[in-house]
Amino acid sequence: MKKIFAVMVALAALVAFTAPAWADEAPGPNFTVQGRMLTDLGYHNVSKEMTNNKKEDVTSAFLSLGNTSFLRSTFTSIDKSTGGVVELGLSSKINNAESVSLRYAYGWWKVGNCKLYAGQTDNWLGSNAFAPMQYFGQTEAGKSMMTNWGHIYGGRNPQVGFQWESGMFGFQVALVQPGSEKIASVPATQDVYANVPRVDLALMFKSGGFLVQPGFGWSQLKMEGTTSGADDNYSSMIFILPVKFTAGPFTAKVEGHWGKNIDGEWSGNRLAALGTGLSSNSANQVLLGMPYVKSNGKIEDTDQIGGQVTAEYKILPVWTAAAGFGLERLNNDAWKQKVSNGGAGYANDEYTRTGYFVALPYQVTKNFTVHPEFSYYSYGDNPVNNKDYGTEWVGGVQLQFVF
Repeated sequence: MKKIFAVMVALAALVAFTAPAWADEAPGPNFTVQGRMLTDLGYHNVSKEMTNNKKEDVTSAFLSLGNTSFLRSTFTSIDKSTGGVVELGLSSKINNAESVSLRYAYGWWKVGNCKLYAGQTDNWLGSNAFAPMQYFGQTEAGKSMMTNWGHIYGGRNPQVGFQWESGMFGFQVALVQPGSEKIASVPATQDVYANVPRVDLALMFKSGGFLVQPGFGWSQLKMEGTTSGADDNYSSMIFILPVKFTAGPFTAKVEGHWGKNIDGEWSGNRLAALGTGLSSNSANQVLLGMPYVKSNGKIEDTDQIGGQVTAEYKILPVWTAAAGFGLERLNNDAWKQKVSNGGAGYANDEYTRTGYFVALPYQVTKNFTVHPEFSYYSYGDNPVNNKDYGTEWVGGVQLQFVF
């Protein structure tokens, strides 16, 4: 709380002491402050396979500030050609673990139909414009908008991008700081680094209630210190086809994606959201979409295919019913290969997880919404031994204040 209070005081002081100067100097008098406070109240259940005791399910009550809460300031020049955004993320959970983080910090310059932007931001590849209305359990369970459960979010990263829009059409290209992908089986004596920026490309077409934004992303990392004959680089790539259609009170969102070594680049920095106490490279932890380095130094890519389908219906102008389903399926041939052949020796070379949610948000006022939600996640079978990874559910109410 002290950190949050200090940030708010600092912003207030900034406005008070610099407002007179803005009247005559850039960035101009157009300055706004916005906020979003999301408080979750509910229950979180993990099956016995995901607990410490491994014998009984655990269901815990929790009250937390959703980690997509924010405090945002926006600057715009007098002629509307230049602007900037700074957004701080706010969150708190059990044991008063408050935190303040940087979400956005970027500037933009617009001329005609063209726009140049640079800084910490996201882009059209993996846009949340197509994300499911799944918002509950963000801090407690790491679940938000079905990210990594059928929806791919490109994440907020340092980048420079160019965007063009005219009528129904648009195009965007961005050079992005590659993610900090780490391969667990790479020896500590080797260096893994990016030799080129990540490239994200996306097209846009909209007509009436129809919106589609196909995209492609690619990045490459190199390794130094490898042995003779071993692979010294690997690439990650993704193809995304998201579609949104609105007709009257009904909205449908559909996304399909395919790629290799997706995690760490286009998972929205939410690898930890794959489960309570679960991560990669352990007999009872979730395997991620990362490359596998065989004992002979050869790299085997992890292929991934997934998608989600969501339906939203406005029962009343202020009351919406939403439901969705998401799936992710991973495959790596090296997982099942014998250890004597350089593989991992797992029982299976495939892994599938699924997620479901229902929500009934009710808009009490323009700035206040009550969002009941229940979501269920099945982690599927562990490729290491074909045993059940376990399941998880989160249910309760989110109180949303937006200003």
